[in-house]
Amino acid sequence: MELPLTQSWLPQQEDGFRPGLATFSYSDGKQHLKAELIDEDVSSTATKHGQKLWEHGDVVEFFIQKEGDSGYREYQVAPNGFTLALHYPEITCVAAVRSGERHMEEFLTKEIPAATITMTSEGWQVLMSISLPASRGERFRVSCCRYDAGNGRPPIISSTSAHSIRDFHRPQDWREFIPVPA
Repeated sequence: MELPLTQSWLPQQEDGFRPGLATFSYSDGKQHLKAELIDEDVSSTATKHGQKLWEHGDVVEFFIQKEGDSGYREYQVAPNGFTLALHYPEITCVAAVRSGERHMEEFLTKEIPAATITMTSEGWQVLMSISLPASRGERFRVSCCRYDAGNGRPPIISSTSAHSIRDFHRPQDWREFIPVPA
């Protein structure tokens, strides 16, 4: 499944928006994401796995939820190869983190997703794979999101999901994906 990254919550794309394309696939018990991003200034100041990568520059985020589950997983990768892996057991956990009632670090997993970063002539590309045992017919929701950092401006964000508001943590907006196990 191939989807463009857009800003569906806006009536038109904001100035400085750069396109991206995400491809979701499944094989050998793994969910794969390929993100191709146009970007003239690829950067990250991240220095280790598990940091709040969106605060350090460019980042690609991958969200996945098994249909019927109340929790979901979030994976992030920065252009310098550092990653962040989170598991939110309930959607209410995100609101608790945002309010300061809980801390993001409570939801860190020990997982370091397999990610390959390639700089391209037009920007950068991410190939990420995560373990995803799936039975025939199981349904998932997936989303790829992006923080496009820039010098002297706030990040420009985009997503493959049709969000009605500027919030990536809305599984009800994510795209349905049905893996086909071998």
